[in-house]
This record gives sequence, structure tokens and C-alpha cells, in this order.
Amino acid sequence: MSGNKDYKATKRSGSQRTEGRIRNMALPASFLSENSTLYKILWYCVCLFLALIFIAVTSSKAPQENSYKTSFFDGTFQNAFEDELLKKPFIVALKKLKNEYEFKLFDKVNVDGFYAGKDNYIFIEDRTKAAFGDDYYGEKAINDEVRKAKYVQTKLNDMGIQLLILFAPVKSTTYSDMLPDYVLETKKKTTNYETYSKECEEQGVNFIDFVKYFRILKSRQPQYPLFSRYGSHWSYYAECIAVDTTIKKMEALMGVRLPHLHFGDIQLRDTSLVRDADIFRRMPLDVPKGNVLAYPAEMGYDEGPGYTPEKVLGIGDSYFRCFFYLGAMEKAFGDGEQWYYNNSIIPEDPNNPEVWQLDLKNEIIKYKGIILMCNEVNLKNLGDGFIDEAYLLFSNPDRYYAERKQKYDLNMQKKEIRDNKPYVSRLEKDAQQMGITLDSLITLKATENLEKNR
Repeated sequence: MSGNKDYKATKRSGSQRTEGRIRNMALPASFLSENSTLYKILWYCVCLFLALIFIAVTSSKAPQENSYKTSFFDGTFQNAFEDELLKKPFIVALKKLKNEYEFKLFDKVNVDGFYAGKDNYIFIEDRTKAAFGDDYYGEKAINDEVRKAKYVQTKLNDMGIQLLILFAPVKSTTYSDMLPDYVLETKKKTTNYETYSKECEEQGVNFIDFVKYFRILKSRQPQYPLFSRYGSHWSYYAECIAVDTTIKKMEALMGVRLPHLHFGDIQLRDTSLVRDADIFRRMPLDVPKGNVLAYPAEMGYDEGPGYTPEKVLGIGDSYFRCFFYLGAMEKAFGDGEQWYYNNSIIPEDPNNPEVWQLDLKNEIIKYKGIILMCNEVNLKNLGDGFIDEAYLLFSNPDRYYAERKQKYDLNMQKKEIRDNKPYVSRLEKDAQQMGITLDSLITLKATENLEKNR
């Protein structure tokens, strides 16, 4: 099998496995005839339920107009009204019950873009496509991106700044054996990660291949899961391994002695902590028992004479958050920041500008190291565009600043859209239906707004 069309067709046929369960549960036809007592009772219950919902909706206050100015005509009013309704305790309980039984009976995951595999492992569709090479950008495009990364690395090194790329695995790669059979029948093609890691090796770009490393860890220590069944990120144990490995690699590149992460014995627990069940919590559902995970005990960092924290900038997605809550950004990386998707700044502060508003060169020279966290689904542009921008800045500064000025109006439009939270909530759903990223849709809408105002 190959391509999305075959993938989806097989997925639908796979869902027919649930029909047997439904047929076995069906009532005799006479029970549901229009004249039967059961039919009338069910009909009255449905009518009563709808009436209660109508009363709840009409008696509720409409969402208060705030600085985001919800609008009936662009759909944000309806979105905000729906959000208010879904916060009602009765609706929350009903939704939880629905999600619980749909998952138990039909393996249905009621979060857009997620689906269940074997042994209750939950996967994400776009990350599965990345693991099978269905989003491949092509060898030429990747070769060019790595060439730019090598150029930027050399320029940064001349300034006393070290660049490091982390290739982060997704669950569909590390636990491919837990994918449903209809997915495993998909033809495996060349992936972006495979070409990127090969090109980085050949061109001398600094990187850590956690995709390969996690495969080794899984085979050597299968009792310590690197992803939980119900989580979308690495397990807490895997995050500790990744942070420790990254600190030691940066230490070698910088030629300094950074504080190392230390932890005690590994404890196996039947309780999911931190992000180890974030998918289930989004549904939201209580996390089932039986999902044994590994948690290190008594964590800490080296301190005192001889250990020198160095300020490091992290650029990447939510995978990078572990460097904050495991203490690495504070203890080892000198209270460094993260540029989330090369856009917003973490730690969050209402006074923070967006990254595009900063002077890139002035920001870069504040750091001794820059880490680009790239999971397998976010490999179109290294560092979410950071490499492209830094390459242009160093190779042709006049053109860089001219383009920066030219993009100012577009970036301001994009910022205004991102600040409109109800509207962004609606765009998230639209982007999923269209099969594009949220940022791509925001860019499209911002461009349309500029055209209207000209």
C-alpha cells in the first residue's frame, strides 16, 4: 500500500471491525417499533434532553465582548458561545462519559488528529505520515537546508557560539510495532529525518540522533517506556535521558564544564505524571491503570566551583519544554530562553515581543549556544525558519533587513490574528480540516487582510 488515499481507505475498512460489536448489542426490531412503550420512552427522553439544552443555552449569558471582539459573521461568536456551553458541569460530565465509552467500545480517540493502535497506544496522524515518509520534501531541498545550517554553524562558531540540532523521534517511529495493522501495511518511503541525518553527517553539522538512540534504548531497556500509551511527548524518563545527553554534548562543543543532571534509582509506577498522559487529559478522561512508567528519583544538578552554566537559546516545539521543568535551562543553560516555533518567547510574559520583532543579530550574541529541537514532523525548515533567517542575515545583511522591513505589515497582521484567541481557536479547526498547519492558515488570512486594506 502507498499514499494517503490507500491509507484512508484501509482505515475505513478497519473500522468495520466494530460492526460486529454493534450487531451483538442490537435489540429486537419489535422493541423499537413506533407503537412500543420503549420507543415512546426513548423519544420523550430525547425531547426532554433537547429542551433542557435549549433552556440552558437561552438562559446563559452570551460571551462577554472583550478586547478580541468576537463576531457573529466570522464564526468567532459561535465558537466562544460553544466554549461557554461546553464548560457547563453537566455537559462536561456527559462529554467525558461519551469519550470514555467510545474509547472502550470502538477505540475512538475524541481529539482531532489522534487514533488508537495496539494495546491502547495512541498515535498522531501527521506524525505517522512523517514516520512513513508521506511528507517527504525531497533530497535537493533538504541538502540545501543543511548547506545553510553548515554555513550558519561556521559563522556562529566564529562568534564563539555553538549550534546543535536535536533530531527528536515521534511515537510512530519508536513504537511502530504498536501501530494498527492497517497502518503497518503502508509502504515505507524515504523520510525527511533519514535524509537530514545523512546530510548533517556528511556536511559536518552538529547533531544528536535521538531517533536512532531511542531505538537502541528501547531494545536494551524495554521495561522503561520512552513514550506512554496515552501521551504525545516523550515519557518523563526519556526526557531525563535526552536532557542529560544534550548537556554533555553541549559541554563538549563549548569546551566548558557544565552542571550535569543526576538522578537516583529508576522507579516503576502505575501512575502517569507530568505529561505522560496528556492525550487522555485533553479528552478529558481518567488515566487507566496498567500503564507502568519509569520515574527517576532524587534529581539534581552539579553545583559549586568548576561548574560553569552557559546561556543557551532553545528553538523548537513543545518537546523542548522538558528542558525547563527538568531544570536544565536554569541550572545548566544560564536561564536561557526558548523561541517556541521561532515565534513566541518562553518563559511567557505579557510584555514579551514576538521573535520577529527582535533584532536577530543582537539576540544571537547574547548566547553561547543555540539548540534546534526538530521532531520528525517539523523538518521542513530547520529551527522553524531560524536557519533560513540566520543564513540570509550572515550572507546578505542588506537583503535580510530589506525583507524584514517588507514583511513588517504581514507580521503585524499575523500577530493581531494570534492575539484574537477565539478566532485562532476556530482557525485551528479549519487548519485541521484543510490539512495544513495553523501558522500557514494564519499567514493566508493575514495576506487576505492586507489585500483588503490596500
